[in-house]
Amino acid sequence: MKYDYGEEVLYNCSDDDGMATTIPCAIVGITPVETIEQAKAFGYPRGSILYTIEFGDGADKLVSENELTAS
Repeated sequence: MKYDYGEEVLYNCSDDDGMATTIPCAIVGITPVETIEQAKAFGYPRGSILYTIEFGDGADKLVSENELTAS
């Protein structure tokens, strides 16, 4: 699924006990992985879409598209 700037989504992750959880966040950046150099730097294959997400506390994180769910 493709997301857009400002869209509210859920970040799928594990909590400190290893249990699956979701955290609400917003899309603040979109980075397509287009070159071999980018693929090496980010650790994702060419054609991947990475998103910078921002949490309610202002922290941010770069994640892959498959770690997100529409809210």
